[in-house]
Amino acid sequence: MYTQQNNTQEQFRKSNKCEQFGKGGFGRKFGEQFMRENHSLKEMFAKKMGSHKRANIREDDNNFIIELYAAGLDKTLFNVTVKDQVLIISYKNSEDDNDQKFLYQEVYHSSFERSFQLTDKVLADHPSATYENGVLKITLPKNPEKNKPAQNVDVN
Repeated sequence: MYTQQNNTQEQFRKSNKCEQFGKGGFGRKFGEQFMRENHSLKEMFAKKMGSHKRANIREDDNNFIIELYAAGLDKTLFNVTVKDQVLIISYKNSEDDNDQKFLYQEVYHSSFERSFQLTDKVLADHPSATYENGVLKITLPKNPEKNKPAQNVDVN
């Protein structure tokens, strides 16, 4: 069954049925209208998607690390705070982009805010942050009293 599904996917890829939509079908017509310079929905969706930054959370032996993917932003406009066990990452966009006249624009850098509820496993009063290669990396030290390793139990 897995092989059959894989074959179906391969056949779909070879026939390139998606291409048909781009040749005068729904996709092309809708795309042309939607991507018009003055289409209000285009701007609304693009700005909204530009304000949602994705994040990964991982850990090592001593820290929890949040990596927020936010390429092309000015690191001086980030604000990272911890209040009442909530980590708040915000970005206040300077309105300089409004003066520019774009011929075509797909990238919007709008203000945003993300919040993460912290537990007592985090030492919330000692965070650190760096911004490099489009990734805001926030390091939160683990609370050693709450992050004790599991104990192995011998079975007799």
